[in-house]
Amino acid sequence: MRPTTLELLETMDHVLETQIIPKLPDEHSKARMSVISQIVRTVHNRVRLEGLTLATDNADLAAVIAELRGEGGGAAEAAYIPVEDLAERNNQLKEELAEIMRTLDDRDDPQRTTADATIRAYLRRELDRELELCSLPTFGSTSADLPLV
Repeated sequence: MRPTTLELLETMDHVLETQIIPKLPDEHSKARMSVISQIVRTVHNRVRLEGLTLATDNADLAAVIAELRGEGGGAAEAAYIPVEDLAERNNQLKEELAEIMRTLDDRDDPQRTTADATIRAYLRRELDRELELCSLPTFGSTSADLPLV
C-alpha cells in the first residue's frame, strides 16, 4: 500500500524541515517545531522497529515463563514478518494481478465475466481496507462508525 507509514512520516519530516521551520518568524517557534520534527523521527524509528522488537521480546518472555513453570521449550511464538516484507509481497501480488488483467481479453466470455467479477470484488475489499486505514480516529481504535460502502 502506498504511501507506506514510513513514507508518510518521512514526507512529514521533510515538509517540516524544508518548508515550515525555515519560514517561522522567530527562534522560539523554530525550536518548538524542531522538537515536533524530532518526535516525527522518533515515531518513524518506532514504527520501523517496534514489531520486530515486540516479536523478539514475546518469544524471549514466553521461553522465560515456560522455563519458570518447568515446561520444556516454551510456547512457540509466531515469527514476526516485517511490514516492509509484507509490502514487497503485496507489490509482487499486485503485479501478478495486473499481468492477469492484461490477458483477460484473451479469455472466453464466460471466463472473462467471472474473472472481472472476482477482480472487482477484490478491488472493493482493497478500497474498504484502505478507507479503514485512512479514516480511523486519530485517537482511539474503533472503526464502528466508518461508512464502508
